[in-house]
Amino acid sequence: MGSENGRGELRGLYTDPAQPLTVAVGQSFDLVSMPAAVGHAALAALRARRVRLGPVVADSRRSVMRVGFLVAPTPDPDPDSAALCEWASRSGGALGVRVGGPGSTATLPPLLPWRGWLHWVVPPGTAPDGWTPAGALLSVLSERTGARPL
Repeated sequence: MGSENGRGELRGLYTDPAQPLTVAVGQSFDLVSMPAAVGHAALAALRARRVRLGPVVADSRRSVMRVGFLVAPTPDPDPDSAALCEWASRSGGALGVRVGGPGSTATLPPLLPWRGWLHWVVPPGTAPDGWTPAGALLSVLSERTGARPL
């Protein structure tokens, strides 16, 4: 599941790439959502570490103000995905971190340029490695709480 940084998987979900898409989470990807300030700090830390990021989305509505990282789905062979979910359920609440997996939905911005409240911070197809690495995201988020990852 790493074709074109998730672009192939995401593109296949859109019926109209010019419109936002509400999609079930947990099959192609999980969504790690957090308040905008935490998300932008995590993004800066990941970039400083030169981590190849997967798609990152932001909801800029005043009532929401959240950033979401698309990571490999939890039933992935990578144990970091499960560790991130476990950490979010224990310590992530202090930062407002939530992991959307099976049973949740996400609204994604259009693939084509769009001026709306929902936008790509890191658009799909920016790097060739698939989704944002769950282990790297867990590391920068756990540093912000002082809690050690599992």
